[in-house]
Amino acid sequence: MKSGAGASKKMLFASLALAAIGLSPAASAQTRVMTAHTETASALKCLLDHNRKGCGYGFVGSASLAAKFWLWPNPNRDFDLGALVSSEYVGTESANAYINKLLNGRPADVYHVKFAHQEKTFYIVPPGTDGKIGYMLIRGGAPADEGRDLFVRGPG
Repeated sequence: MKSGAGASKKMLFASLALAAIGLSPAASAQTRVMTAHTETASALKCLLDHNRKGCGYGFVGSASLAAKFWLWPNPNRDFDLGALVSSEYVGTESANAYINKLLNGRPADVYHVKFAHQEKTFYIVPPGTDGKIGYMLIRGGAPADEGRDLFVRGPG
């Protein structure tokens, strides 16, 4: 067992690393503000209703890949998730490390969606001038898990 300055430095480093991980969700939550989110709320409803024909929104670019899973019938997905329990707008998130890395720095409306068996967080960037949604991210877990997800994905 090591003692002295070397062990103290390692203990300090470990404490700082844990503190940084622990602060990440709180720090990211502080970047969210409540704004008008009618367009993204309608897009979320389309996704959760699996209503590709009546949606009214075009999902293009990287958003089309994420939307594809939700807009088509998928009994395995529905069984794995369970019934929809609730969906809640938790704010619009502007630039932070997570948004910069995964949505090219575009502000996104954030929704916490609970199913019987899982929770998901939807990040939906409002439609562009063409009325289409080009950026969207859907990940497992609650919005407060953002820091942990960024830690898993790595900095770059």
